[in-house]
Parts: sequence; structure tokens; C-alpha cells
Amino acid sequence: MSLRRIIAVTLTTALVLVIVTAVIWTYLIATYESDLGTSNVILVDSENSVSDSNEDNPLVELGFDEKAEDLAWSSLEINLIIEETTYGCSFGAQSNSTIQDGKVSPKLGADGSTFTTEIDATDSESYTHFDLPGQSESNSTDYWMKFSSTDIYLSEGVSWTFIEGAELSDVNEVPEELSNDTSERMEWYTYDMSVHRVNPNDGVYIVVKDELAFKLDFLTYYNNDDESRYPTMQIAAIGDSNFPALENPDLVVPSPCKIVSDDFDRDYWNINETIQLFENQINLCEGPCSMQIIVYYETIEVAIDEKELVIG
Repeated sequence: MSLRRIIAVTLTTALVLVIVTAVIWTYLIATYESDLGTSNVILVDSENSVSDSNEDNPLVELGFDEKAEDLAWSSLEINLIIEETTYGCSFGAQSNSTIQDGKVSPKLGADGSTFTTEIDATDSESYTHFDLPGQSESNSTDYWMKFSSTDIYLSEGVSWTFIEGAELSDVNEVPEELSNDTSERMEWYTYDMSVHRVNPNDGVYIVVKDELAFKLDFLTYYNNDDESRYPTMQIAAIGDSNFPALENPDLVVPSPCKIVSDDFDRDYWNINETIQLFENQINLCEGPCSMQIIVYYETIEVAIDEKELVIG
């Protein structure tokens, strides 16, 4: 075989390998599935629903099908859409639906005490400053954290630690040993080269400042449209610390739909637990009305066996 022929075969083989590798790589990226969410299917029972002029009527019962897993209430968001109006359901409070769009988007979980907060960090030239206790955008002189792309820094005066492998509900006290070093950016993620994804580290951060203490867990770097540079965290107060955002009526209001359960476990919706959704001092449905149920877990929509129904 001539040298020219050998070179041609070699180049052709190399080109084929490049194409095959590119196809496989593209397939891996296109078919990537997040670890967030759940495979649980929610079962709906509206047999005992009531729709009259009272303000505490039972609306619907919800449970799980077989092979379910326990779901953390802090990661759940339950909404009812009745006659085109959306109502949040929780054990006490919900996010105020009149919150204006901005670079900080907090949503209160069904437990009524944990926020899932998305930060717009798309500007690589400047930071989005975050007031963690207030769950709002701040400025360069008064903030707890600042975000730009994958870069996250804690402000001076914040003490912190990271508990690897912990879940949010497992951490209920502030550890004795905390770091005061905030000069370096937070190493909060790893990068998966095979699919070009930023994956948050598994564990819980504790941050403390001015006698306020919080625990936070990074969920994702992507928004609901799978766009990058939207780091999203779950955040709750820890120990005896108060949480100013929970007292802010611009952020939090009483939930018009309350969750009722005989299970005293307020950390998890257990696999064998049936919950009821009741009107909470407001008449949501009088007479037959259409209702749609939307549930999210870790920002991902949960499957429901009967998503749309008529009650009353």
C-alpha cells in the first residue's frame, strides 16, 4: 500500500472516530436527566370534596402509588388552579403571588418555613448581591452572598461550614467550629465534563452572621428552561434563629389552602401518608368548579394520576 493510501485511510478513520465521538457526546448531552425530582405518582381522591359557602371545606385527598419514596415537605410546592386562579397549599404560609420579577426569586415550600430561591447570576461582569435573611436582592455594601456565573462569595463577617453528605432536615444545630475565611470563592460544585453540567456538591452549608443562622443546600445551576447561571438553593433558619423573610408580608402571606394530615412528621410526606387539602378561611370553590393540581418536588413537576377534575 502506498504512503498516500495509508495517509488517506488514517485520516478517514480519524474523521469517523471524531464524528462518532461527537454523535455520542451530543446524545449524552441531549438525553441528560437531572437527579432532582421524584418518580412518585400522586393519587387523587375527590369523593369527599365539598363546595358550599363555608370557608373550611375539604377539597381533595392526595396519596402515593406503590414504590414511592418519602418526600421532604421543604422541597414540595403544591398548587391548586381553580377557575384560572392559582392557590398555594401549605401547613401555614405561602409565597406572595404579587412578588415582582427580579434577580432573586424565592418560593416558600409546603412546610411554610423553607425557601427555594433562584438567583439570576447571568451577568459575568458584575455580581448579584443577596440578602439571605430578607430573601431579596441587595447591594455591594450590605449582603450575605454574591453571585456571578459559577462564582459565589460570602461577605465579610459571615461564619460558615459545610457538612458533606447531609440533608437539610438532618441539620438542626449550628456546629461549634466555623470558618471566618470568606476571601476565597465557595467551592460549591463539580463539573461533569462528559455532559458539560455543573453539579452542586452533596451536603449542607451553615452560614452565620449577626446572631442569625441559616442552613442552605444547593439544588441546581439551571432554571426551569435548563438555562445555566441560575443557582438555586433551599434555605431555612437553624436553631433558635429567626427568619426575617417569613415576617415580610411582601414575600409571605397565609396560605388559602391548608394541608391536613394525621401524621405528626413535619419533615416528610411519607409513602403511606394520605393528606387532605382544605380551604383556609376563604371560599375557593362554591358550586361545581374545575380544579387543576400542580405539584413540584425539588423544582421538578410530579406526576399525578388525575391532574384535572371537577369538584362540587
